[in-house]
Formats: sequence, C-alpha cells, structure tokens
Amino acid sequence: MRRVFNKAVPAPHVAGRQTAASDVSVPARAAAASSEIALQPGSSTTDAFRTIAGGLVGLIAAQQSAVLNRDPTGVHQMRIALRQTRVAITIFADLAHGPEAERLKRELKWLTGRLGPARDLHLMDLRLQDTGAVGSAAFRKRVAADRASAFDTASRTVANKRFGKLLGDLRAWIEAGDWAQTSKDVPDSAKTFAKRALTHRAGRLIKKLDGLDELDDEQRHQVRIAAKKLYYATGFFESLFDGPKAGKRLAKFRKHLKKLLDALGALNDTVVQRELASRPANRSRQPKADAAAARELAAADDAITRKQMKAAVKAAAKLADDRLFGD
Repeated sequence: MRRVFNKAVPAPHVAGRQTAASDVSVPARAAAASSEIALQPGSSTTDAFRTIAGGLVGLIAAQQSAVLNRDPTGVHQMRIALRQTRVAITIFADLAHGPEAERLKRELKWLTGRLGPARDLHLMDLRLQDTGAVGSAAFRKRVAADRASAFDTASRTVANKRFGKLLGDLRAWIEAGDWAQTSKDVPDSAKTFAKRALTHRAGRLIKKLDGLDELDDEQRHQVRIAAKKLYYATGFFESLFDGPKAGKRLAKFRKHLKKLLDALGALNDTVVQRELASRPANRSRQPKADAAAARELAAADDAITRKQMKAAVKAAAKLADDRLFGD
C-alpha cells in the first residue's frame, strides 16, 4: 500500500525551471514522484528514516516554483512539508541526533516562520470576502496589502540562497548517514520502532486531551501541535500496518485524530484572525469603525468556537475509547 502525504501542486511556470538564486531545480517527474512516500515491509529503522526524510525534502523542493509565484496552495503545501520534516527528525531523534540535526531543525523552523504570515493573512482575506461588509473599505484594503506583502516575503525567501543551502544540506545529511547512532534503545525493525513511538505519543496526547474544553487558547494550541505531530507520524508509518486488524485500527484512529485536528485548527484560526484583525484597525484613520469591525468578527468567532469545541471534545473522547493498537 502506497502512502500519499500531499500531492505536489503544479507550479504556474514550467516545472524544472532553474532558479539562479537558490540553485535548486525540480524536474516535473521528480516532483510528482516525491509526493509518494511508502515504506517497504521489513524496512529497517535507518532505511525508514532515509525514505521518509528524503521524500519530504522532495515535497519541499516541489513547491518552490509555486511559492516563488505567490501561489497560496503552494505556500500551504510547503509549510506542511516543512513541519512534517521537523516532526520526522524529532520522531527519529534516538537514531538521528546531534548538532547538525538540531541546526537543520532550526533552519526548517525559520523557513516555516517566513511562510506563516502569508498563509494566515490569506485566510483572513478570504474570511473578509466571505463576510461581505465587515469593516471599512480602507480596513479591507490594508488587510489585502498586508497579505500581498507577506506573499512577497515568502517568494523572496525561497529565492534566497539560504533556502537552496538548506535543501542541499538536508539531502547531504540524510544520504551520508553520519546521524545513525548505535543505541540499544533503537530497534532495527522499523515496524517495532513505529509501534513503540506511536503508542508513546498517543498515550501522551490522550492525557493532554483530558479537560480539553477548560484549556485556554495557548494550552489548546499546544494540544493541537501534539495532535498534529502524531497525525504526521501515523502517516509516516501507515504502510507498515496494512494487515486487516492493525490497518483498520490505525485508519480508525487517524480518522478520529483528523476530526480533532479540524476542530482545533478552526479554533486556532479564530484566535489568529482576531489578532490579525486588530492590526489594521490600529492603523486605521477610522479607528472606532474598524475596531468595531474587529469586534464583529470576534462575535462571529464565538459561535464558531462553541461549535468546534463540541466537535473537538467528541473526537477526543473517541480517541480515548479507540486506542491506536488496542492496547
């Protein structure tokens, strides 16, 4: 069974275009192939890490042209691949650790941060379009201008030599295998490693979900991060558990986890957009009117919060009832 993480978004320009600033070229076929990452039955833990991490670097590279051309979907897909790569290095930390691993994680976090405002402001701009006459024309214009500026930043970032160096360093580090540490704590079998890692993280998440509806925004955000890491990790190893019993359990667990993430993601979006709405209002020549617009959006958020919190609590209960491997 092949596991598809995220389909590479076709770039607006011809695939395979050489970008001078970053010295990264992604042939069309290579970009398409990189969107499929599967582990072979009987894979070793070392081979599993190489396959997963190498495939994810391909996913990052495949979105470069789209981000250069300020495509919102490309920005979103690259951010997902960047986060997945950091999670992969973290999941395999007992095997792949050291100063270079930590440096690469910092660089991945830097790049993710450079793309973040574009995604957040794009969603904010879409919401303002959906809600119609919220805020003055000047207020909506400033949000659109902030969005455009954020996409310019994202485009410049992937044209920067630092981006190309990061991809090159990641590939070299993965292929060299100098990160492979000899440790009694790392089983040779990828399936054994995966079951242990997933069971541990699932148990920790379920404990954090206790009293979910009583958490504040930041605490809930931390739960969302933990859930997202687990969701990515289950995706990495899904092809190893394709038997009728284990495969069904994993698929069911991932379904509940996805519903939890959808609800927590919607809750997080309301928090982010509330903050974003206050920024152009503070710069407005009509501060009272645009502050009122920000409050109007916040009032709409209250209804969303109630609905999504109910969905999150329901998904959390199902995760607790349907354990990952039935243990």
